[in-house]
Amino acid sequence: MIAAVARNGTIGADGSLPWHLPEDFRRFKSITMGHTLIMGRRTYESIGRALPGRRTIVITRDEHWQASDADVAHSIDQAIDLAVGYRDAAGGGAPDSLMVLGGGDIYRQLMPLADRLEITHVDADVPGDTRFPDIDPASWKVAERTSRAGFEFVSYVRREPIRDLQILLSTMAPQLHDGEFVFCTVPAGGPPPEDVHPVVTVAEIEGITLVLAIGEAEAAGLSGTFRCRWITLMVASALDAVVHISRRDGGPRRVEGVSVLRRDPASGLVETAPALLFGADGRTRIGPGGERLERLLA
Repeated sequence: MIAAVARNGTIGADGSLPWHLPEDFRRFKSITMGHTLIMGRRTYESIGRALPGRRTIVITRDEHWQASDADVAHSIDQAIDLAVGYRDAAGGGAPDSLMVLGGGDIYRQLMPLADRLEITHVDADVPGDTRFPDIDPASWKVAERTSRAGFEFVSYVRREPIRDLQILLSTMAPQLHDGEFVFCTVPAGGPPPEDVHPVVTVAEIEGITLVLAIGEAEAAGLSGTFRCRWITLMVASALDAVVHISRRDGGPRRVEGVSVLRRDPASGLVETAPALLFGADGRTRIGPGGERLERLLA
């Protein structure tokens, strides 16, 4: 995918580029020459013609629309099939790449399939009506960057999923929270004390166990049985949320834990802090905010 993108995500205004960067035009030509271009109808019409030296596929919902210098597809799948047909006709091993030129909706639909982004980042907030999708740092990494006055050329490649456990562990960023914490038990039938902020709440037959800062536990008159520190591990992820299930056998009881891990879109990091804990009896449990939650585990 190739695009010029303003700081606020704008790529177009009223069907045209809201800037004029001759060096960007030269780079665009060098990258796309000899390859197959895919674009939406409005992008094609804003250019006015197919670009020389490049095969063009235009996507449109209009069944009657035609262009004398471009092939027409009526869906993303049909456009990709046409591009594969070009490659096969050239011998199957031709180094032809499918280059996506927009507009915004075409970028959004094809971004999950892309393996490279060639972006000209324009250092300005520009009003416009067409935006480029957010570039998720958990999915994309910078392969090359070239700075110019007022803009920069950046090549992104898709991050490969981490399959090696040791590599995964080495990417984690531990964050040690201040203070010590303690496990406190509220007897069965008794409500949790007010004005406390537990790190984890565990509801079992015997009662409710809260993991509290020591100062909070003492102020609430709760005695603790196990003192600990709290470490949060952050790991890069392309997922918006992850559910982690853990089990711990403890004699006649088994505690099952569910961690709902949410990713920060800006940093691409996931906080690996437990969100819910369930006892093995399957009854309704209490979440970290005190809300009642039904059992999630089979």
